[in-house]
Amino acid sequence: MTILTSDQIKEQLNELSNKWSDAEEKVILLEAGKKAMFSKCVLKHKKFVKTNAEAEHEAMLDKDYQDVVKSYALAEKKLIQARYEYDNYKIAISFKQTEMKLGVS
Repeated sequence: MTILTSDQIKEQLNELSNKWSDAEEKVILLEAGKKAMFSKCVLKHKKFVKTNAEAEHEAMLDKDYQDVVKSYALAEKKLIQARYEYDNYKIAISFKQTEMKLGVS
């Protein structure tokens, strides 16, 4: 790891935290969209079945709903990656500080 100035470290942490918050925003928006799409699909399938349970079952199998669920899962994955990237960077900086204090490279 190259020795960075405190300003460079702060800048990198800001970039990583922005990436994390952008991923969190996408998850929140997709979660709302997932609920809306489910409701839309239930209403669509309610015309063809007798019970709400059947309509909900059909809605979960609907391609439009499945596409939103896949997008949501991908957004969650990116959120987790952004969170770990931020945390791992902080850990790496901490290790580097310890190495410098102990005179170990």
